[in-house]
Amino acid sequence: MYPWHAKLASWAEGTGLHIDALGLVTLLGAEEMDRSIGRLVPSLYFDFLPLLGAFVVAGNRFTQKKSGFTLYNVSEGIMTTELAGWFSRWLQGQELHRVRSIIHWEVGDRPPRWRSFLIGLLLISVPTHGTLIALTVLAADWWGFANVMAMIVSVVVRYIQVAQNQAGIDRNIKDAQQEAQSYNYRQKFEIYEAAIAHHEELHQKGTISEETKLPVEPRDPNEIAKVIVITEDSKAVTIAAPRYLVKQAFTASPQIPNRVLYTMCQWTGWVAFAVHVISIGMAGLYTQICSVVIILVATVLTAHKVGCEDSTLLPLLRSKIGQSTDEDMGYSCWVSSRLKATLSSYPASYTDWSDTQQGRKLPSVQEINEFRGVSRRSRRKPTDIESPSSKPDISVKVPERRQDLYAWLDLTTEEDSHLNFWGLIPHNKEWKNMYLEKKAKHRRRMSESC
Repeated sequence: MYPWHAKLASWAEGTGLHIDALGLVTLLGAEEMDRSIGRLVPSLYFDFLPLLGAFVVAGNRFTQKKSGFTLYNVSEGIMTTELAGWFSRWLQGQELHRVRSIIHWEVGDRPPRWRSFLIGLLLISVPTHGTLIALTVLAADWWGFANVMAMIVSVVVRYIQVAQNQAGIDRNIKDAQQEAQSYNYRQKFEIYEAAIAHHEELHQKGTISEETKLPVEPRDPNEIAKVIVITEDSKAVTIAAPRYLVKQAFTASPQIPNRVLYTMCQWTGWVAFAVHVISIGMAGLYTQICSVVIILVATVLTAHKVGCEDSTLLPLLRSKIGQSTDEDMGYSCWVSSRLKATLSSYPASYTDWSDTQQGRKLPSVQEINEFRGVSRRSRRKPTDIESPSSKPDISVKVPERRQDLYAWLDLTTEEDSHLNFWGLIPHNKEWKNMYLEKKAKHRRRMSESC
């Protein structure tokens, strides 16, 4: 039919190559794609390209909850191991310190993603798939054509399912905000103040009985909560988020807005995966090579977060070439259209508890002010948090301990009792004395830096 069809066929026979494409698309990359896709942070360049492990998306495995994570809401006295699947995968994908990492979560409106649409779809995906379609049609490789169409369908299915999960997170946030508004904190606080005044009045008159209990102070749902998450590799991460957001966003699974569409996409994904498995094995060698190369390259780069907002490759390259020497460089990324995460860390000098600081004040970190109720107007760079003169000696590696994290959080007596109940504070007098000493030193350093 076409002159190049016979040439391609003879070339394929002459090479003697046989690719086990079935094993590639069914075995490799499943765990990596489960973690990468499940954290719901798409790549700017490869969001519209086919990836390995398409059955992970079709089977909805990327949304299942993972074990090994524990969330401690110190402010509320709540502990749970039931973290949302996307949240545990998002934590797995970040470069975290042992105890110094801080993740600030806030609700806002994400800017339009026109850049992702133009680059990922028009400049990368359309030419790539168009080239494969032209190759298979002109070579009369109809099995290869079916393979390419199955790959395109899998991309559409993945995009819709990820978008539905992101919309489900936004729905959870909306419900949490409505619950926080219906709580009517101001009115409850006025009632609490009146009850306290009445209680004091009865106490002065001596008419109060032993059975009379003190009024319970209401908690502002918009106040920043003190939350610690222990990851599967035993790293302690500080979470700074409004109280109303912790329960709905980080522990509850996303509420899928269109369950019918989601189910149809799952079935379509399974059909596309079956067609892909069969057709790629029957396609011509040239089609197999092109398909496998595209899938492997997109999978490897996506697994390394190339083009993602939470990628650390660019800051790492800058530090290697000498443009940036700050190891605590933070970054921000959007998980959904309303939920934004900003990752930073306590300064490394905070691990130094020596009494002598060469006459200089210790640096402050902005997240500590948030825990004290001070709202952050703008995100500061790490250079604003820690000046070069206050950096510790890099030749001496100071170990990071959870005890230090408890001191940085400046916990109250009630919050200390929560940690003690959960077994996070050892029953050791020497440990407790050292902890109280560090807490007092941290409070002094914070008062000096203000």
